[in-house]
Amino acid sequence: MPVYNTECKDCQKREDRKLTFAQYDLVKDGDLILDCTCGGHVQLVFDPGGVDFVLKDGESGGWVSKAAKENAYRADRRRVMTQRQRDHVSPNRLQPNFQGQVTSSWEEARDLAHKSTYEKVKGEHGVGAASEAASKSAKTYDPLIK
Repeated sequence: MPVYNTECKDCQKREDRKLTFAQYDLVKDGDLILDCTCGGHVQLVFDPGGVDFVLKDGESGGWVSKAAKENAYRADRRRVMTQRQRDHVSPNRLQPNFQGQVTSSWEEARDLAHKSTYEKVKGEHGVGAASEAASKSAKTYDPLIK
């Protein structure tokens, strides 16, 4: 049960009393009258002695400002880490090539693939099959050509 500070109206004696929440509501509404040992009536006294801390916003802190500071810190940290990742990790850049042989462009690599496949298949299966196979081989380079 909570403890409330009380003061007698007659003798000004102060004491602490344990009251249930229901009793407290009745005393506040005036439906229950507490008596003192001197025979006088007792009233509740506000005493903020039990308050240990106060949350406030401002430069010194508070829940709102601490959350804002934390969010700002995290946003800055994300920005810094993204920049570090960009600085230290080199992007994968594909270099145009055909079978390990470096070419000057992807078009040249596609043409070499077409020509090489055409020559290989032409001798064994004829011109029609060679043309079809060479086209399929060269199409693999199409997504790389801008």
